[in-house]
Amino acid sequence: MTSPFEALGLPEHADLVAVRRAYATALRRIDPAVDPEAFAQLRDAYEAARRACESEQVTETAAEVDTPAPPSEAVEEKAAEADLETAAPTGEETPPPRVDPTVTLAWRFAADVGARRPETIPHLLGEVLAELRTQYIDAPGVFEEYLIDLIGLQRIGHRAAVFAAAEQQFHWHEVGRLASLGQRGQWIEVVMAQREAWLSLAEDRRREWLALFERAEAHMDTSLVRHWPEIRKLNERFPGWLSLHVSGETLQAWRTAYEAQPTATRDMYEKLAPTEQAYLPAHLAAAREKANSRRSSRAVAFFLLALFVGIVHLIGNLHSSGYSLALPTSAPLPDTPRQCAELYAALDRPDAFAAKSDDEIGLLKSRANACARRGHWHAPTAAGTP
Repeated sequence: MTSPFEALGLPEHADLVAVRRAYATALRRIDPAVDPEAFAQLRDAYEAARRACESEQVTETAAEVDTPAPPSEAVEEKAAEADLETAAPTGEETPPPRVDPTVTLAWRFAADVGARRPETIPHLLGEVLAELRTQYIDAPGVFEEYLIDLIGLQRIGHRAAVFAAAEQQFHWHEVGRLASLGQRGQWIEVVMAQREAWLSLAEDRRREWLALFERAEAHMDTSLVRHWPEIRKLNERFPGWLSLHVSGETLQAWRTAYEAQPTATRDMYEKLAPTEQAYLPAHLAAAREKANSRRSSRAVAFFLLALFVGIVHLIGNLHSSGYSLALPTSAPLPDTPRQCAELYAALDRPDAFAAKSDDEIGLLKSRANACARRGHWHAPTAAGTP
């Protein structure tokens, strides 16, 4: 028969702190409403391991946490204890659990959020808090802590909308308010700072990325795989804020699908990813783009100047060598009927070609032939003269 410690994935000599951590970790993978049997087995193992530790009087010690990233060990332990309060008794030796109405209301709120539209969540949270204020005085505070745990553990839907609604309802923006929440408050501060950095990015980029998050949460199709390089960079810069939009399971599936691609395909996706400028605040990106534009303009101006100087030098060299650059002349306009008539009259005179060079005589004959081809044989009448 499997021992309770083995069921929790722990050695037999594990202490109470390790038991609670293992239980909280396993609890994150089980939804009591979906799989009550697995939850009951997990609770049985936890209760048995806890009683064994208490009977041996093992000293419980708290583990240190380096970064304020949820869920912290302390948060997990409190979440585990809260879940224990709502679970069914496992045997006759276990006393009837104390059902905390605040915890029950938190679970009900989490279930209701999944069936609501994001814009209705502030109103829903307001209704829950109004109901809590009719209970014991600490009920809203207990609910707030448990709600933060649900958000950090990604066990509630529409986390970004819930976070924004909770920020307004619990006044997280007030000075000193988050300090009273301890490690939970530290995590909220990190998320809020990352949100401000996120909002400083270009708006069109943010809309594109949010659309990708929504598609990935709905279904991880192959068209999303090529976007992993940019999602990876976003997760490096805004991990807390990104966790409100994309679950850890979705990110892992995204990464796995990307790494399954051939090396050449991954290299192509890396080249297609946005440049570092896309992850800069909008004003910095605009300033950098303006600077790049100025550099490009200066480069073009320098090229044109160099080209002009080169042409001038070339013309000077050709001129000094005796070459002449004769520019082509435009063809003369054809004669009008009146001009053709005047030309015929001039050519009919006996001295038409007197004192004229061969080039001039050839030009007159060419004009006369052109007039003949156009049918201007006779002088126009006064009425038809243009």
